Amino acid sequence: MREKILVIEDEQSINDLICMNLEAAGYQTFSFFDGNQAHLHLEEYRELDLALLDVMLPGRNGFELLENFQRLKIPVIFLTARGDLSSKVRGLKEGAEDYLVKPFEMLELLVRIEKVLARNRKEEECIRIRDVEIFPLERVVKKNGRKAAADPAAEGGAVFH
Repeated sequence: MREKILVIEDEQSINDLICMNLEAAGYQTFSFFDGNQAHLHLEEYRELDLALLDVMLPGRNGFELLENFQRLKIPVIFLTARGDLSSKVRGLKEGAEDYLVKPFEMLELLVRIEKVLARNRKEEECIRIRDVEIFPLERVVKKNGRKAAADPAAEGGAVFH
């Protein structure tokens, strides 16, 4: 499964360059150019694996958007021209996973993305009881490795294929 990354960057050329490189690296990208636009549509992107977020955006700034990403448990890397120490400290203390100052090297950004994704990988929870595995997020039950299908006529209400 390809990881989904949201890019919120108001400079069209930078946004396009980041998305192009992320897609070449195998990621699925979505982008916004404005903080208000991103805020209004964020609920549509609940399944994101990561957000790259500029601090200085039209509408809501990156610091204002950070709380929304935290609520949805989406890790954030700030990618911004604000390189002053107080902005870096604020971003990291308020919950960003990383903070990269522009101009940046694309290879460095890709490595930082890999590290954040590895730390925050959403692992499927599996409950095992003897030969039965239950995957609550997928709503799948397996017995001896075979997937169950609902069958009200069967004993126990399920048939294993």
